[in-house]
Amino acid sequence: MQRVLMGTSRHLLLLWARPCHVCYEYSESRRLRSPQNHVHVKLCGVALYHDIVIIDACQLNNPAFKMVRARRQSFPRFLIMSCRPIANVDMPDPWVYSWNGIFYLTFTLGNRIEIWASNNIEDFNQPQKSLVWKPDGSGWAPGIWAPELHNINGVWYIYFSGEKPGQGPASHRTLILRSQSQDPMDPSGWQFVGPLQGVPDHWAIDATVFFIRNNLYCCYSGWPVGDNSDTEQDLFLVQLASPEQAMPETLVTISKPTYKWERPDGGKRGINEGPSYVEFNNVRGIVYSAHGSWTCDYKLGLLLLTGENPLDPKSWTKRDSPLLSSDRSKGGPYGPGHASFVPTNDGRVMCMFHCTFNVDDGWDNRKARVMCLDAKDFSPSASCCCCATGETPGDRPGGFLGKIINAIKK
Repeated sequence: MQRVLMGTSRHLLLLWARPCHVCYEYSESRRLRSPQNHVHVKLCGVALYHDIVIIDACQLNNPAFKMVRARRQSFPRFLIMSCRPIANVDMPDPWVYSWNGIFYLTFTLGNRIEIWASNNIEDFNQPQKSLVWKPDGSGWAPGIWAPELHNINGVWYIYFSGEKPGQGPASHRTLILRSQSQDPMDPSGWQFVGPLQGVPDHWAIDATVFFIRNNLYCCYSGWPVGDNSDTEQDLFLVQLASPEQAMPETLVTISKPTYKWERPDGGKRGINEGPSYVEFNNVRGIVYSAHGSWTCDYKLGLLLLTGENPLDPKSWTKRDSPLLSSDRSKGGPYGPGHASFVPTNDGRVMCMFHCTFNVDDGWDNRKARVMCLDAKDFSPSASCCCCATGETPGDRPGGFLGKIINAIKK
């Protein structure tokens, strides 16, 4: 058995290529045979998988394979991107930052902040690890959520949310770490700055920062100002005078959970959270998480920056369909959420997010995964992408792709 790099227009897989006499039957597949009768090519349409190709490792130059490539001008570039867990540990709220050929990863650990480093975005099984901060003596309790690593004008920062001692999750605020070292993995360089200044003293989580036309902005999820009912989370945007100081007069609400697919608990709650700015190949926008993070209906939504002024709410256009979701009928993983992005050299973007293996895992068993998206997936009229691989059973028979992925993982 040999390995062959194969893929799809949206999502790339490392598939096992078996000898041609081994044939897998699948309900949506078609088989093409070469004149030599030794190549089986299957074009499968499964969830987001468009034109998955399974071919003998020894037959990549066969005329039948060339014929398929000629017929499919959108045939994928060869790149490993399997949507399998990047490590066998829970990684809620993963954030990946690419710098000088290294992928730095942070995620929610609750009582501390660690940075993991790897030269492979899909493999954090044996990363370099650095414990950079614990809340001891800071005046803030555990309850540390969604840390994000950023390099701003040559200085490393981590933005995260933490809670006040004895006050529980309702006291979450945006907090900042700053490093005096050029190496983010150096724990001695990190210092606790404190809360982000210039924003309301009100519940806030999932802060992210980014530049638009040389201006620095912060987007975060929070309760509407003055509302402590914990029934609605909106997305707020504020311009920063410095990485540690917001300009309070610029604060605006750019998204409210108005669509049914953003509202869990029968519509009684509305959730927009986990914003992440993405810019590549003429796409500019904020990808956010919607619905309940404790459900399999968690998903990614899209706000496109269609106007000139980011601080004008009218400059942001919300797509009426999600960007990425799961599908119970096609099997797991389930509930994709809290994405971060790394542009590729070929005009696409790698999207990291967490998902659960099972429908009813809730906040347990959230593993980080990576898939590739094209600019066309971010189109206002594009269909929602699906993260289903079939690695866990769905509501209808399937699981062919999942068997392949599970074999690779073993």
